[in-house]
Amino acid sequence: MKRSFLLLAFLFSTFYVFSFSKNEKSLFSKKEIRSIILVSNLDTVKKADTIKKKEKKFAFMPMPTLTYDRSQGLGAGVIAMGFFKADNSKKVPLSRVVAVGNYATNDSYYIIFGTRLYLKEDYWRILAAVGYINYNFQAYQTFEDIDEGSQTSVYETPYTTKGSLFAFAIQRRIFENFYLGIGGSMIRTDVIVTLPDKSELVDPNNTNSLAIPFSFDTRNSIYNPSSGIFIDGRIASIPSWLDNDEDFVKTMLYVNHYKKLGEHKILASRFAMKANFGDVPFAAQDYIGQTDLRGYTQGEYRGNQTYTVQSEFRNNFYKKWGYVGFAGLGIAYRKSETGAAAGDWYNSGASWSKPLPSIGAGIRYQVIEKDSQKINAGIDAAVGRGDWGIYFRITEAF
Repeated sequence: MKRSFLLLAFLFSTFYVFSFSKNEKSLFSKKEIRSIILVSNLDTVKKADTIKKKEKKFAFMPMPTLTYDRSQGLGAGVIAMGFFKADNSKKVPLSRVVAVGNYATNDSYYIIFGTRLYLKEDYWRILAAVGYINYNFQAYQTFEDIDEGSQTSVYETPYTTKGSLFAFAIQRRIFENFYLGIGGSMIRTDVIVTLPDKSELVDPNNTNSLAIPFSFDTRNSIYNPSSGIFIDGRIASIPSWLDNDEDFVKTMLYVNHYKKLGEHKILASRFAMKANFGDVPFAAQDYIGQTDLRGYTQGEYRGNQTYTVQSEFRNNFYKKWGYVGFAGLGIAYRKSETGAAAGDWYNSGASWSKPLPSIGAGIRYQVIEKDSQKINAGIDAAVGRGDWGIYFRITEAF
C-alpha cells in the first residue's frame, strides 16, 4: 500500500510539472493534488488500523490472588489467563491458556500451566496441564498410644505432597452435544508423613493412569452459562502394569444445570461424585472441599468416595458487578477400619460421615467480554461444619 501511494504521488507530481506552459493552466491545481494525497494517506491509515484491530485476537488478563483458609493460612500469588480463538471456526467457545502460581504461609507453593482448546467448530476439545507442587496438608489417622496401654487414638497427621504432574484429555463430538475421548496422567510425588512421635515416613507415590473422559454439553456459554446442562465424567484406570504400586480405579462425575430466573438472574446447581475402587492408596483418596463444597478446608472428611450437591444464585445487579449466594450438602464414605476422618465420625467406626452442610456468598466483577462471552472474577466466603474458607476465582465455581 505504501509503495502504491508513493508511485501515485510521483506520477501526479511529474504530470503537474510537465503540464505547465506559458499560456496554459495545469490540469490539476496544487490544492487538488494536496487533496488527492491527503485522501490516499487517510485511506492507508484507515486500512492499517483495520488490520491492527483484526490482529488483536488475544485477550490477556493477569491478576494477583489472595486467599486464606485454616490449613494453608494466608496465600498470595498470581494468575494469568489468555482467551483466544484457536482456529478460524465461526461458532466455537474461546480457548484459553493459564499460568497459576501461589505461595502460602504454611510453606505450600505450586506453579501450574494449562490450556483448554476448542477446535473445528467445537468438534474437538483438548485439555493439557503440567505443574510442580509442594503441598502441606493434614489427615486424621489412628495410632497406638503407648502411654495409654497400646490403646489407639486419633491424631491430626501432617503430611507433605511434593512433586510434578502432567495430565491431558482429548475429546471429539460423537453426536449432538456428546463428547468422548481418551486421557491420562503422570504424577511423580513423594508423600512425607509426620508421625505423632515427630519422625517422618517418606512414601514415594508414582501414579500413571489411562482414562476415558466423556461429556454432554448444552450450555449457552462455556464461561458464564445461563441455561443448559453440562455432564462431565471420567473413568480412570491405574493398573500395576503402568508401573503403579497399587491397582485401582478412579471415577468422577459432575452434573451441572443452569436456569435463567429473570433479567441478569441465574440459578446454577451441581451434583458431584468422586468414587475410587480397589487398593486405593492414601494419596489417591478424595476429601470434601474445594469447589465441590466450599467451606471445608481441613481435609477432615476424607475417604474413597465423596458425594456433594449445591445450588448457587447469581445476580448481575449493576453493570459489571454481581453477587452470588450458595448452599450445599455433602457426605463422605470410608472403609471403617482404615479410613481417615475426624472426631466422632472416626471413633464411631461408621462408614458414612454425618451430612456436611455448607453456606456462603461472594462478589463478582466482569473482567472480560469477548465475542459475546462474559468472564467474571470474584471472591467467595463459605462456612461448613466446624470449618470455613475464602476463595479467589476467575470464572464461576461451576
